[in-house]
Amino acid sequence: MTIRFAAAMNGTTPAIAGMLCTSAPLGAANDNAGRARPSLRTVAVESSIEMDAGIAEALMHFARHGLSAAEQARIEAEAAHARGDTRARTRWLGICHHLDRRMAAATARRLGT
Repeated sequence: MTIRFAAAMNGTTPAIAGMLCTSAPLGAANDNAGRARPSLRTVAVESSIEMDAGIAEALMHFARHGLSAAEQARIEAEAAHARGDTRARTRWLGICHHLDRRMAAATARRLGT
């Protein structure tokens, strides 16, 4: 179902036009002039690439399964553990970790990894 918004008309102009403040500047400004910048910790390039790939994989899994994506990843990790496939188990636990850290930690403890 499509929802459309139409502002109420006040004669020939929309009613919202009278609410806009024309004297306010619309440009953005930096108000941190005298303050020191907080230091950001550096992250190794390899780990950020791996993390980005893991997040992308978790998002694709979430797109397929919706809100049950973490549970589906847990089930896949348990199935891989039962098969003895440690690489797949690690992959699915990583996806589960991105989606639900507590569930991933509990599953890893239960599987003994």
